[in-house]
Amino acid sequence: MKRKQRSKAKIRLAGDPILSTLCEPVEDNENIDHITRDMCCILSQSKTGVGLSANQAGYAKRVIVVNYPNFQILTNPIITNVSESVETRTEGCLSYPGIFKKIKRSMSIKLECDEWLGERIYHDLPARIVQHEVDHLNGICKVGK
Repeated sequence: MKRKQRSKAKIRLAGDPILSTLCEPVEDNENIDHITRDMCCILSQSKTGVGLSANQAGYAKRVIVVNYPNFQILTNPIITNVSESVETRTEGCLSYPGIFKKIKRSMSIKLECDEWLGERIYHDLPARIVQHEVDHLNGICKVGK
């Protein structure tokens, strides 16, 4: 009987150049199962993480995983609109352990991604999580500045 291999996925930490990389879109029919598997593994092993971008797992692809209130894999996410109402809250980041900063973000966003047609609206904490992870896909981490 063949033993199941454990994932060797590791979170990329401050100083890793992939964290400042502009991630590439996922192409039609591109198999990203290994990427999403590694991302879900990393996020599942975290005690505090609620989101992860592919570059935090070492892949320069436009994929995020949100774990609030449950797991969602979002491919090629695009924030199409943000609310004028903003809120400043303390954020952390798995790639910058122990660092917490007050970050101003929109309280609601409209999002498009490959998993559905049209836009969906995210409010409050889910909106904050998605904005944080989409920043990562663009090579930005406001917590790590």
